[in-house]
Amino acid sequence: MHATRSSWLKSISTALGLMIAAAAVPVRAQQTAAPPAQENKDNMIFTADKMLVAFSIAESSAADFEAVMEKVKEVLAKSDKPERKQQAQHWKVLRLEASQGGVLTYFCYIDQVVKGATYDPFKILAEGMPPDEVRKLYEKLAPGLKGINLAPLAKIIDMSGGGL
Repeated sequence: MHATRSSWLKSISTALGLMIAAAAVPVRAQQTAAPPAQENKDNMIFTADKMLVAFSIAESSAADFEAVMEKVKEVLAKSDKPERKQQAQHWKVLRLEASQGGVLTYFCYIDQVVKGATYDPFKILAEGMPPDEVRKLYEKLAPGLKGINLAPLAKIIDMSGGGL
């Protein structure tokens, strides 16, 4: 069964990675050029200090996406891993108030990236939920996932004079 879970998680991670790679826009130009995506590469491990991740979700799947992110929040809170606690402290999920063409945009603003830790929602869920439950969540959400854009952020100006 462990091999099945591992194979399934690898498939989910690869699928999510391919969706991210396909949806990524030229904002990645700030990073150094990397070799083509490899099957095991986790595109949700970030090197920038701050990140903005935009999820484009079909309006009909909005409740599913929000339920998944609530579960991620629960898994982060219950985790014994210190990096998961750090992630939870610096990860905000926001949404545009109105849809555009039947698609809602959700933003994950990460104001202090935990280097080396994945921000892949399904990999995080797999740490705290049974594989069958994670698979059901993924299968329910996947058809409504229209794109993922990754944007490493750089501080330019802090209008308050304090920290950004």
